[in-house]
Amino acid sequence: MKKITRSVLALSILFSSCTKDDGLISRNWSSPNFDGFDCNSPVMVGESGTVGFLPGDTDAQIVAKIKDVWNLPDHYVIFLDPNTYNSEGGKGTAHNINPEYLAFPLHISSMSDEWGWDYYEEYKQDKQAFLDKYTNGKETAGMKLCNLK
Repeated sequence: MKKITRSVLALSILFSSCTKDDGLISRNWSSPNFDGFDCNSPVMVGESGTVGFLPGDTDAQIVAKIKDVWNLPDHYVIFLDPNTYNSEGGKGTAHNINPEYLAFPLHISSMSDEWGWDYYEEYKQDKQAFLDKYTNGKETAGMKLCNLK
């Protein structure tokens, strides 16, 4: 009886570890290629990837994970896309976005209603009002990188 119980327990652990983690969310990241870099264009070229994270992870934790997994040096500039994707393919926007990791306006989310062309046009109209509305008055990393405020 003990062997059967152990076998059932082992199988249940095995099968439970194979289930998909519904809480995992992913976000795209990018790092600019400074060859031919244009601070006046919302189309940034560089290397990029996708990283999985759990709800509650901060942007700083996500960037630390990216640098660890991809073995990137500390001085690497990492931007996080504000769009998120869940395991079913659903799309959303990250919560509590830290402007220190946003490439905007160097990179826009052209396939999204948020942080896309409409945001870029709003930013061009009144930069300070834009910052006050979306980032609590703080510059994004993209703005700091190119001194765009």
